[in-house]
Amino acid sequence: MAALDFGMALARGMLPTAKKAQEDLLDLAGGRNVFKSEDWWNEQVDKQISKGYREAEKGTEYQTKSGQYVLGKRTVNSGYSGHPLYGPFNSGPSVSYSAPEDAVITGYTNPSYQYGGLFGMMTRSPIYKSRQVDVYGDFSKRKDYTAGELADIEKGAKRGAEQVKRKTAEQSASRKRLSRATGGLVGKATAPGAAPATGLPALGTTGFGIDEKTLGKGLLV
Repeated sequence: MAALDFGMALARGMLPTAKKAQEDLLDLAGGRNVFKSEDWWNEQVDKQISKGYREAEKGTEYQTKSGQYVLGKRTVNSGYSGHPLYGPFNSGPSVSYSAPEDAVITGYTNPSYQYGGLFGMMTRSPIYKSRQVDVYGDFSKRKDYTAGELADIEKGAKRGAEQVKRKTAEQSASRKRLSRATGGLVGKATAPGAAPATGLPALGTTGFGIDEKTLGKGLLV
């Protein structure tokens, strides 16, 4: 069973053409240049077809003092908050990724008033060196393929099967040509110890001394 990376599997028509579905497969594989068996790729696509492909969530990676970027701690916020005049309200659930303790701080926001208790207070928030990344996990939502995407998968699989069949036939024909050419050369070669067609002893089977079998002796009239 051949091992294929993402590009090779895509070229064979084994993978869907939907971009988000491909991104899901890349995350599962661990990258573009990671090799997986043909069965593995087929199993993942079958799972996508039956359950849907995962959609990425936007997360935040923070640069730490070591220079590396680390994914922040994921927190789901309920969205409930309170106001001293208007009472509690719900802005809807949201997801945030909080910075690790050793994250690099590049500055602070302007002071803003934060409600709390009876009076509240003015606060500033740190600004971190960070970047947005796609994050997958058990929390990822799944999206079903559309009819058009499923049709593309079927067409791609057929094209891939035809390409493999054609390549196999070309390799078989090449091996046959090589076999015929090699067989012809072997048939014309002189076996070790056999006399050459000229009637002369085979080169290397006699010494260079003067005797009846010396090369050329006995041929002069």
